[in-house]
Amino acid sequence: MSVIAIDIGNTRVGIGLFTAGKSPDPATRFNHADIQSEMLAYLEKLCAGISDEGRQPDGVVLASVAPEWTSRVAELVNNHCGMTPEIVGVDLKIPLQTSLNDESTVGVDRLLGALCAHVNTEQACAIISAGTALVVDCIDADGIFLGGAIAPGLALAAKAMHTGTALLPLANLDLPQEPFGRDTMEALNLGAYAATRGAAGYLLERYAEKLGHWPHVVATGGDAMRVFGNSGLVDSFIPDLVLQGAALVWEHHYRKDSAE
Repeated sequence: MSVIAIDIGNTRVGIGLFTAGKSPDPATRFNHADIQSEMLAYLEKLCAGISDEGRQPDGVVLASVAPEWTSRVAELVNNHCGMTPEIVGVDLKIPLQTSLNDESTVGVDRLLGALCAHVNTEQACAIISAGTALVVDCIDADGIFLGGAIAPGLALAAKAMHTGTALLPLANLDLPQEPFGRDTMEALNLGAYAATRGAAGYLLERYAEKLGHWPHVVATGGDAMRVFGNSGLVDSFIPDLVLQGAALVWEHHYRKDSAE
């Protein structure tokens, strides 16, 4: 069985086609402004089976952290694919134990990322998601989601420095090459990368103390590679972690139904 997985993030939407929880191709991503045009054309191709040797998918699963876009994308799927998307957290429960105070306050993207990381590695993991926000979560060896931390992402931090001061420019976020910023722009870039990497490194150390060992570190998100690519902190980069997690939840649901 195959499913179209859609991940609606804070700034972009990712779409991928998965069979048995796997996809041979990287997901395609679109800015919110391009949903009605470019994303719709791509979605129609997937629904028609053009990207899967003429085979139409069996369903559509949708994960979202942007409620204002959820109904819009669901409507597009309904109108142009003739399928009703199943929404993670609403129609489909994530098969994941947690030690949280209140699961309802945690974004489905975090839970799906943790689920997928644990399925892929079969061990305790820390998950770094570097996008609009920097999120560093942890799941233990038994597959229990322990929680994590949320901080401003690279671009959001740069924007805050610009808008919150009178004279500082908006950092262009070029990768720093030297340990000293020799002008304001270099100093801003260095500070943004140092804060992001430093926060992740500090949290990983705290998680390792609680676990009793260093966890396998998985990174995902649009800024993951440029921030952490040469940091030595990350063991695995999985760009489509949340999408794969959504596909796994869909597969789990239909395997469970077929077994009953």
